Amino acid sequence: MSKNKDTYSNEPFGTPRKRTKRTFLGALFVIILLAVTLSLSVALIIAYLTPYVSPSTFGSLTIVGIFAPILYAAVLICMLLWLITKRWKTAIALIVLLLPGLFRISDFYNIDIKRSVEPKVDRRSVSLMSYNVRGFYDDDRVRVLDEYVDYFGSIDAVDVVCFQEFMRDSRGISRLDSVMLAQHRHSYKNDVVEAGEVVLRTYSRYPIIASGSISGAGRGTSQWVDIVVNKDTMRVFNNHLYTMSISEGDSEDIESGMILNDGDRMRSIVDRIANNSSIRVDHVDTLRMVIDNTPYEHIICGDFNDAPMSYVYGVLVDDKRDAFVEAGSGYGYTFRPMYGTLRIDYILHSEGLDTKNYSVDREVTLSDHLPVTARVKFNK
Repeated sequence: MSKNKDTYSNEPFGTPRKRTKRTFLGALFVIILLAVTLSLSVALIIAYLTPYVSPSTFGSLTIVGIFAPILYAAVLICMLLWLITKRWKTAIALIVLLLPGLFRISDFYNIDIKRSVEPKVDRRSVSLMSYNVRGFYDDDRVRVLDEYVDYFGSIDAVDVVCFQEFMRDSRGISRLDSVMLAQHRHSYKNDVVEAGEVVLRTYSRYPIIASGSISGAGRGTSQWVDIVVNKDTMRVFNNHLYTMSISEGDSEDIESGMILNDGDRMRSIVDRIANNSSIRVDHVDTLRMVIDNTPYEHIICGDFNDAPMSYVYGVLVDDKRDAFVEAGSGYGYTFRPMYGTLRIDYILHSEGLDTKNYSVDREVTLSDHLPVTARVKFNK
């Protein structure tokens, strides 16, 4: 019996000291993982709340919504680690936390199931493109209007084209008018002019019978046009909501990681995003009132300068349908900087319309935004 005890105490799996070391490292890992899990969980809860709480109330916490997909993935990884370590209660708590996010995944990522088939074009459908063209200047601040003219001359004709940040320089703009006219028998256009510049322009192959604008007093602009599609009238809202104030230099430094070495500048960026989110609130609340009083089926498109997990998107998408959610595929980013992580350009529409297809042209890199196109059809 004594011999058996000696044999057990001298087993070949290591001395008691080694066992203690493994226990210490394991405990340290659990403590670090717990701290990381708690931090990420709180951040994810804040992200869940951002669509429902005004930035005026939430302040700088609204920026958390921008990182919702990253936070969701990080919490998912933590949950898997807790499962591996057999901490079942913690893992179950994280599963419960992740459940609400399942219903928002399609705001950011969609699986291509039956969307590769081009729908039949009929008289009750309308194709629409939304495109922030940055005044027709490229990443090097060179005016590239000719390249835009070539681009629109090479793609399939689009029935309605909504431009944001349209014109800083009027030279040669008539060439764009010509290429739009060349694609259709008729071409109509409507502008919103602020401080002597065309900030929004909408081209339409269908007659424009009425129009109006909603000014954010230099802090964003919205335009609406009523078009007659055969015998149906549709209202199109073309929007450029107030900027996020992220410069090209900011984007480059964020992508390179240099911003991490400058705490003051990082705080400045966070404050700018938060303050500008608050500025967009008044504009979007007014816009929503106009939308609610629209007597026609309608499309709401443009550069919202906010992510899907935001108050702005939440207000505008309420009781509407998002063309990307309905018919998009893959990760739906529309803003080229920031590693292509942000979807801030949208095409939404009323319930009386169906989305037949949706696409983002990621091959064209003339602007910092990508052109977003959808085809919708009257369903009544």
